[in-house]
Amino acid sequence: MSYNYFAKVYDDLTENVDYKVRSDYISDLFADCGVKNGASLLDLACGTGSFSKHFADKGFEVTGIDLSPEMLEIASFKTQGKVLLLNAEMQNFVLQSPVDACICCLDSVNHLESIDDVKKTFENVYNSLKEKGIFIFDVNTVYKHNFILADNTFVFDEENYFLSWDNELEDDNRVRIFLDIFVLQDNGDYKRYSEEFTETAYDIDTLRSALQPYFRVLNVFDDLSCLPPTDTSERVYFVCERI
Repeated sequence: MSYNYFAKVYDDLTENVDYKVRSDYISDLFADCGVKNGASLLDLACGTGSFSKHFADKGFEVTGIDLSPEMLEIASFKTQGKVLLLNAEMQNFVLQSPVDACICCLDSVNHLESIDDVKKTFENVYNSLKEKGIFIFDVNTVYKHNFILADNTFVFDEENYFLSWDNELEDDNRVRIFLDIFVLQDNGDYKRYSEEFTETAYDIDTLRSALQPYFRVLNVFDDLSCLPPTDTSERVYFVCERI
């Protein structure tokens, strides 16, 4: 999908995400798997490039892939030529050379609407990694979809725009998200931009099964920890090794 105007306000809406903390956490997981700073890294669904920038600053040789040209435009400005940026789908991309490791962050896997798309994405990551390469990704859980997102509405009232974020629970694992962004114009009027997309939650066993032909699952952790997930975990991290 393409985020269009949403890309322009994405960083504002995720300002509560501490990218440094998450990048350091992932770096520690990489180090435990023998992936050192300076390795080649694919940032899959890189968005506006916040993770790409942090890992490039750590010395990683980063390639970022995203479907949204608008997101990549912001990522290009943010990373200042330190990251190779490519426009492609998660489930349909090819790298010229295999990399040491791959990340896919902030529930990007949840944006894949079917388990077939998830499997295709995992296959593409497998084909993009060196032997025993490490793949780390996170997902929102089914619990989060059912009890946190569900049918709730979130409002962001900023200086130059107003955003209404409405969630509609379609079934036990799928939430449709409607965005209405009202942007302040120079003449004092507001211009409306509307977008929608779907997030699908996949349980841990389903993801393990989808990974199985391509990866060995080394660990599944509760968010930003080295503890196992609980029934109320909202985000989990998978640490996987290419078979």
